[in-house]
Amino acid sequence: MIFVMRKVFKLLVLTIIAFTCIIASCTRDNFDMDRLSGQVDYDGSFAIPLAYSNIALYQILDVMDTSIALQDNNEGFLSIVYHSYVESKKVQDLLNLEMPPYSKTVSFSDLIPHTSRSGVQFYYDTEEIISFTLQNEGTENTEAQIDSMALNSATLEYSLRSTFHLASKFIVEFPSIRRNGVPLRDSVSLYSTDEVDHKVISLDGYTIDLTTTPRHYNEIPIKISMMVDCSTPPTLGEFSIDLSMRNFNYKGMYGYFGENELLFQSDTINIKMFKQNPKYDWEHARFYFKEPKITVTYWNSYGVPSQFCFTELDAHMQRTDVTWDISRIIKPNFPLGESNPSLINHAQVPGREAEGVIKVDSTNSYLDQIISDRPLWFHFNAKASTNPGSGAVHSRNFIDENSKLRSKIEVEIPLYGHLYNFTYRDTMDVDISQYVGNLPVKRMAVILNIKNNMPVQANAQFYLVDEYYNVLDSLIQNPNALVLEASDVDAYGNLIGDGKVTATKIELTKSQIEHLSNSRHMLSKITSNTAGDAASGGNIKLFRNYGLKLNLGLDVDLDVEANINAKKSTKVE
Repeated sequence: MIFVMRKVFKLLVLTIIAFTCIIASCTRDNFDMDRLSGQVDYDGSFAIPLAYSNIALYQILDVMDTSIALQDNNEGFLSIVYHSYVESKKVQDLLNLEMPPYSKTVSFSDLIPHTSRSGVQFYYDTEEIISFTLQNEGTENTEAQIDSMALNSATLEYSLRSTFHLASKFIVEFPSIRRNGVPLRDSVSLYSTDEVDHKVISLDGYTIDLTTTPRHYNEIPIKISMMVDCSTPPTLGEFSIDLSMRNFNYKGMYGYFGENELLFQSDTINIKMFKQNPKYDWEHARFYFKEPKITVTYWNSYGVPSQFCFTELDAHMQRTDVTWDISRIIKPNFPLGESNPSLINHAQVPGREAEGVIKVDSTNSYLDQIISDRPLWFHFNAKASTNPGSGAVHSRNFIDENSKLRSKIEVEIPLYGHLYNFTYRDTMDVDISQYVGNLPVKRMAVILNIKNNMPVQANAQFYLVDEYYNVLDSLIQNPNALVLEASDVDAYGNLIGDGKVTATKIELTKSQIEHLSNSRHMLSKITSNTAGDAASGGNIKLFRNYGLKLNLGLDVDLDVEANINAKKSTKVE
């Protein structure tokens, strides 16, 4: 509504200026001053159409608050929506495989003579098992049973130390770590003068099968062989190996991962429509927004059964200056509390996402009461957990390098409800003193016809004030008269009929026009109610196609008195 009246007043000012220019132009260009003499008086009336305009509801709301995000909801009418995007941490930071360091020492007494070769050669062979653990942010998950992993990259690092002082050969092999079907194998030759050797091997592109041991998960075999060339058994010295795998960056991991927490970022959603604003007066208004919602839309590329909940969901109320924890002040079927988390869909194929929606509304929470207390913000912390409860040990889980649980959290306030005694104030600069002083207008009326296709009514008053905001005059004689009459709605809040037409005539007397010369600002005050018995709670819906049709015109009385005896050389400015 303020949008309409500001347009009206701007058109009024521009018309006054233009009309003054037209009078001067006609006098100068269309009359021969030397052929006329004496005093000329004119007293007449003009009806001047100014504008016709269609003004949509979204334009009016945008003038009131440019931060309002409007969207068509699933039922077809409008909602104000605020949202935030959050997601879990990178999967590599949450779940990763770890191998404890492996060490082995062989003394001279462990060597066995090799009698099948010509000459005497001593050797040592062993096959052992290395265990892996699944780490969830640095904490071991003892439930996890990993059966395979495909690597983007990783590092095998080992050091050899020999004090035999004899030529020897060392071989290490991992039968279940393969690339292109070939097991990982490496060898090192040590000479009689060598004591230490250190190697770093890239595992880029390898796969690890952790099911080849009797346990069938979390383990891989390692084979170590050593041969020493000598004719007699060594009587001194030893051989040792220190081995580790680290920097796992996997392309995919399979098995049963157990229960793990996937922590989310926390965030705050600011509800700007209820922020402190000198233009609004929510304090004395009575309102109710029906069916508000908090909607969690999620996309889950973890191939793991999971659940989602809020560990914290706070709302701070402007009306009471109190913060509520919605996740604890709940109804029994609240779907997102820690005591009642929601099971969520999970990916069935690597590289794909599963999608789902969880809703918090007045059926499972006290959200409608919270909105009535004018929340300034919602703050939340969220988490998800994999394989909740005891889990299905035999279920096959998977994750890939891009696995993530991401979500959009929306606070939706539908434009469905009622509003009573909502006041909106605004100020507009109207300094036109350089034009008003010479106006030949003794009376002017602004005629405003509005066809209202909205179930909202309003009355208004406009005040002319000087530079110190002292009130000089008001423009509307009866501030309680409707400048906008609400259209009728049915029992479901939908519009009935073709809209209501309201005719408003704003008289500007000569005194008021003179006050314009001293005015620097115009203050507007508009009070609106929804249709029906809004005071007792009649509900309406606002749709995108709602709006106003505006016809604007002027009814002007002129009082022209001019001495047109002027020399030709006199220049009319």
